[in-house]
Amino acid sequence: MDSLDHHNHSLSLNESDADYFEFFHPNCQVTLNHNSKKIALFVLFLVMFVAGLLQNLLVIWVNWHSRRAKDSSFNLYIFNLALADLCVVLVIPFWQVDILLEYTWLWGVFFCKFTHFFYYANMYASIFFLTALTVDRYLSATSKWPFWQRRQEIIRRVVCGSIWALALVLPIAEIVHVKLTDSNEPMCMFLAPWESFEAWYLAMTLLNFIFGFLIPFPIMLVFNLLTSRKLRSAGTAESRRHCLLIYTYILVFVLSWLPFHFVLLLLTLHSTHSLLDCYSLHMLSFFYEVVECLSMLHCVLNPILYNFLSKSFRNRFFSAVVHYLPKNRIGTNNHELSSSTQHSVVIENKEVQ
Repeated sequence: MDSLDHHNHSLSLNESDADYFEFFHPNCQVTLNHNSKKIALFVLFLVMFVAGLLQNLLVIWVNWHSRRAKDSSFNLYIFNLALADLCVVLVIPFWQVDILLEYTWLWGVFFCKFTHFFYYANMYASIFFLTALTVDRYLSATSKWPFWQRRQEIIRRVVCGSIWALALVLPIAEIVHVKLTDSNEPMCMFLAPWESFEAWYLAMTLLNFIFGFLIPFPIMLVFNLLTSRKLRSAGTAESRRHCLLIYTYILVFVLSWLPFHFVLLLLTLHSTHSLLDCYSLHMLSFFYEVVECLSMLHCVLNPILYNFLSKSFRNRFFSAVVHYLPKNRIGTNNHELSSSTQHSVVIENKEVQ
């Protein structure tokens, strides 16, 4: 999360940035409260870390516990989505310390590269699993293709493996150029060769935008809307509730990622074409880290939207809890709560047929 790492992509205004603006834009004076921003970021990151850690661990535990239940389908996409989101929030403490120490990196060269790689690989994986889950939910509700009906589990395993493979490959081009500066206060940042820095800067930003938003969002939008249309045809109160939840999926993804990519693209284009006036550059640079922080809200909201609001998940949660209760405290008439659906949005056959 350093001020010069373009794929923490930030041009945030610490003291060195202020000196930069004063030197190149002597007539441009914008007063912004950097200490307040630092405190706000620390609090936001802390809340997201605690909430994201606990929620995603709970989702992983419940799904893992129910994986062998005869009457409960183990959802690979939900499990892997929670795993990816959990890994994303595990990077937050490194960023918190980095921000508090004015971007002085304490953890050495290995963790400089590894934390960048770990974050971006899991960020991509989280987005890809959301996309796959959206498509799979629609196909499960509507497809009568015999091959899909017979090979669903195999297809899901292949898709999950492919997603992890792609997510691990995409950050490599950037990580090669993530380095630790040789100074008294080392900084972990993106340092491409100077003669080709602008080209690398633009390429990495476009890579992030294309694979992180431009490709997955239209797929999610189309298949969510198709699923919603199928549900609306049922005309029941339950189907309308599910439609509202689907619209919430779309809205949360847009609010999490669109501001991030919009600000990032503007800052990137300015670095190569000087598009922004002084005031706009100050404001975008100042708020970029806040926008980047808020983009991680999906790690907190995904467990709620795709699990906690689902009756299926709640049943499996109670089943997991009951499993670990002392046997003498469980009544003889208690039976293991189960789920008859694979997805967090319960789509009854009678509603979609």
